[in-house]
Amino acid sequence: MTATHDVVIVGAGPSGSTAAQVLAQKGFSVCVLDKAAFPRDKLCAGLLTWKAVDVLERVFAETAEGLLATGVFNTAARGYCIRFRERVIAAGEMFYPFHLTARRVFDKHLLDRAVRAGADVRLESRVVSVDPANAAVRLDDGRELRGRYLIGADGVGSVVRAACPIDRAAWKAGLGGAMEFYLPRTDPLLSGRVHEDLHAPHPTVYAGFLRAGYGWVFPHKDCLAIGIGGHSSRHAKEFRPKFREFVEFLGLPGELAEKSKGHGLPYGNYLDAPWHGRTMLVGDAAGLVETLFGEGIYYALRSGEMAGEAAVAALSRGADPFAVYGKGLRRDILPELVWSRKLRRVLYASQSWGFLPLLCFVRGGGRLLGEMVHGVRSYRLLLRRAAGPRPNGGTAGA
Repeated sequence: MTATHDVVIVGAGPSGSTAAQVLAQKGFSVCVLDKAAFPRDKLCAGLLTWKAVDVLERVFAETAEGLLATGVFNTAARGYCIRFRERVIAAGEMFYPFHLTARRVFDKHLLDRAVRAGADVRLESRVVSVDPANAAVRLDDGRELRGRYLIGADGVGSVVRAACPIDRAAWKAGLGGAMEFYLPRTDPLLSGRVHEDLHAPHPTVYAGFLRAGYGWVFPHKDCLAIGIGGHSSRHAKEFRPKFREFVEFLGLPGELAEKSKGHGLPYGNYLDAPWHGRTMLVGDAAGLVETLFGEGIYYALRSGEMAGEAAVAALSRGADPFAVYGKGLRRDILPELVWSRKLRRVLYASQSWGFLPLLCFVRGGGRLLGEMVHGVRSYRLLLRRAAGPRPNGGTAGA
């Protein structure tokens, strides 16, 4: 079977659309496949940091201001609060706001941009088998497609990854999970006696409920994203009862937790070399999710960008795409995952001592921790790693 496209991408989420945008705007033939029809809902708290917006500006020429104006971003919040149960550990304003988005809106927007750049997008196309060595896939209707390269961007349950010689036991051992629901701001429950955080204009995260995880309340324009997540392979049985406890702590009926949906989350099972044959894995499919707070959108965008660039280098000048992709991962992504996991182990292990270890860490780090979360500083000893935004606009030099 001859190649039908330069690159076939399985998965039309942020990582797949970003890789498609990079390739299509360089003039390469790229086909994006997804089993869903878009727009589609995706369980996700929908928070973007500065480093995620930086990728959007670089790849899609999108600004935070423009995305807010068009409704792709629905909220910008400079404030934050970190609690250990009821106790406030830290609160204040960041040097750069968190932006919040609904994934059905955000993902559709990026996919539309890739289409305008020239990508061939085929929705409701379910991939049932993958040949990673030959960059070939077969769909449930019997059709087969083949590219010179294949990119697996199909999430935590990736069929592309399943076809690669990945250690499944190690992957499962490092898997995390999350449970979440969205509460409309017009819901009568919010008019009752509920926790003050449910009316706060800023994101709040909560330690002290899960032994290896945290809870959150993120204020979108029209709803609240309320969830809990962490390392599930060791503590799976406690997830739902702990989520109920957290929901009741907020002054809401525990039944909301019982009816909420859950999903898998890479939480330390990232792949050091996410490629095989003529195939690269990106985003959740490669386990590229930050291992302390579980941030995934930036790592999806950035790995999609890097895989797209690696394919461009291979197609245009015969470079080894894995060498190009691997170099980018080792520079920008893997060190952050390694060091955030080290930090996670220390902070979660110390929760048995109460709130003091977290209090010392957060207040000792000061504004540098905000720069770490946004990506201006590294999880590796808070070293500066990128030029960041100034409070009045522009960027700060390294």
